[in-house]
Amino acid sequence: MDSIQIIMLALLGIFYTAYLVKMLILKRHGVTVNLLGKGNKPKKALIIELLLRFTTLAGIVIQFGSVIFPDVVWSFPTILPVRIVGTILLLLGNLIFIVAMYTMQFNWRAGFDRNQNTSLVTDGIYKFSRNPAFVGFDLLYIGCATVFPNIINIITALIALILFHFQISEEERFCAETFGQKYMDYKSKTTRYFGFRKV
Repeated sequence: MDSIQIIMLALLGIFYTAYLVKMLILKRHGVTVNLLGKGNKPKKALIIELLLRFTTLAGIVIQFGSVIFPDVVWSFPTILPVRIVGTILLLLGNLIFIVAMYTMQFNWRAGFDRNQNTSLVTDGIYKFSRNPAFVGFDLLYIGCATVFPNIINIITALIALILFHFQISEEERFCAETFGQKYMDYKSKTTRYFGFRKV
């Protein structure tokens, strides 16, 4: 096992451990975190969430499997500078995701439910992105598929990125209905993914 494999395992471990720890902390405070495919929401949203739930669970196995057994599945050739870039993307994904979860405090959820009582968070990293946790996930999948570009890892990453985009659209619709003009004002000033505030 080379040094990049070890670093990638550590970064994947940190990402998913942070997710699990946050979920357990919120659960101890009576908050249901994993709302994917559950609750009172349109059928389209339920389907997207169920697909996303399956894809992200499969993604965990595929990502760790790609790192531990890099030669099991046919891979595209890669060079060290590209692998380093992918590792940096995964590191950035970790940082953005953890900061986003911390900033959300008790408002963080996976999915949405109209019966959940949450507040609109617009400060911290949310000044620069309406969906930084999803940006973190995107970078996780892109980074891992860049470092270990086997066909299964790449296809899973592409499916996940598309489903994240659809999920963001559903959650933003929910936020507009729930928070009204306050959310629309926030939306008009803040980019969906990441960038400078709109004027």
